[in-house]
Amino acid sequence: MDLPQASQSRNLALDYALGSAILGLIPISNLFSLKLLIVMALIIKMCWDIGQKWKFAKGQDILARMGFLFGWLGAFAMAFMAWLTFVGMGLFIPYISSFKLAAALFTLTWMLGQATNQYYASGHQKLNSRRKFNEI
Repeated sequence: MDLPQASQSRNLALDYALGSAILGLIPISNLFSLKLLIVMALIIKMCWDIGQKWKFAKGQDILARMGFLFGWLGAFAMAFMAWLTFVGMGLFIPYISSFKLAAALFTLTWMLGQATNQYYASGHQKLNSRRKFNEI
């Protein structure tokens, strides 16, 4: 794997995840729908930017595509679990439940970024192996 691209993509996903978490920390409850719309736009932009880092590498096999799909499903499941964890901890530790949305948005954005990164990285690896084979 091309390490600079992988590192840049991971850092990009982390930046977007931190931005989503900061957005989730805004304490105005009337802005919930607006927060979700902004996070959806951030996730779409993040996936686009990660694809650009990998030059939208194509050639993924069926396993990579299924892994991408299950990565997205798992991201939503883990975001729900992060939210539920903070709700549960909020029952015993006062004020910690106010971080539940930030934790869920961070988890969702981070995991979607990693799934997208892995998807494009697998296509990039396949493309590089074809180039090396053709050079021989």
